[in-house]
Amino acid sequence: MEPQGPSRRALFRGQLLSRPVALIGDACLAEAGIVCRSCGDACPASAIRFRPRIGLPPQAIVNEAVCTGCGECVDACPGATITLGAAHGGDAA
Repeated sequence: MEPQGPSRRALFRGQLLSRPVALIGDACLAEAGIVCRSCGDACPASAIRFRPRIGLPPQAIVNEAVCTGCGECVDACPGATITLGAAHGGDAA
């Protein structure tokens, strides 16, 4: 049996209309106290900014409204913690 496509319910809820955006996982090097800005440097849309934190390296934040889902940050991440997924619908900026 072949897998079926998405349900009509998913279509009407808009779940198929979302575009992929960068999602930064909890294992980001900054969470381990390591300064890294590889994803921000690789992003051609400048959709990744870095929020300053006291006592820790800056935290990478994706602006979902600006992210094009190109995947350049995924390839650039030395910790392999960035994936592409559905937008959350809000900007973390």
